[in-house]
Amino acid sequence: MSKKVFPNAVPLYRKLLFRTWDKWTAPLRALPDFLVIGVQKGGTSSLYRYLAQHPDIQMPFRKQLHYFDRYPNPTAKSYQKAFPLKMSLGNKMTFEATPYYIFHPMVPERVHQLLPEMKLVMMFRDPIDRAYSHYQMKKAQGWESVPTFKEALELEESRLQPELDKMAADPNYYSRAHRNFSYRSRGHYAEQLERWLRYFPMEQMLILNSEDFFADPMDALNQVYEFVGLSSFTPPDLKAYNSREYASLDPEVRAELQAHYRPHNEKLFDLIGRRFDWD
Repeated sequence: MSKKVFPNAVPLYRKLLFRTWDKWTAPLRALPDFLVIGVQKGGTSSLYRYLAQHPDIQMPFRKQLHYFDRYPNPTAKSYQKAFPLKMSLGNKMTFEATPYYIFHPMVPERVHQLLPEMKLVMMFRDPIDRAYSHYQMKKAQGWESVPTFKEALELEESRLQPELDKMAADPNYYSRAHRNFSYRSRGHYAEQLERWLRYFPMEQMLILNSEDFFADPMDALNQVYEFVGLSSFTPPDLKAYNSREYASLDPEVRAELQAHYRPHNEKLFDLIGRRFDWD
């Protein structure tokens, strides 16, 4: 029979084969040694790429597994499918980086249910710059049709509250709107950190300032290495990833966001015991 009749037959077969292989070998696979849980647009893509170059790290099959935000009842067997085989890992470490984890309201409990001793790495960026970068990314990806950042901010509560209600009512409900249009809300870092602190002590967390990471990535990397137990290593490629050029933020919108975030930032600084040089 001609291959033209079923042009996707081989790719589909291979996909099913790999899924079956991953399922059968799941008990033989590792669990991560640490998680990078956020924040989105805070430098997690660059951190992921830098860590991938470390000789004592073996990567999962992709960045942003989104396991704990998609599955309300996590199990080791279903989660392990994404990670390397233990026999191939040896003494190396593995990890995952899903920046939505820090923001999703149900994820801290789910992670704790499966991985109560897990080490958590989080990167906090000036929430104004983070929100505007988030909007620009969603515009570029085609998710956002609202023409201005100001209008998107004005719509945020009406977009998100119904989604939060659905998420609370049904653990299996997955909200694209909550993930995509949470520009202002994702900058409420203290609120998110407090959720994680209900399940994990501060000793299991490493909190980095994104602006410091952008300015001196090696200093931040060395903090991560020490925190998770890796030897120091300078990646040969330290270029920034997922950055894009766009127009400056409207000064009036910036001023409004400065006033909005000021109490949230102060609460965060009190929680972590140090200050960041934000607006």
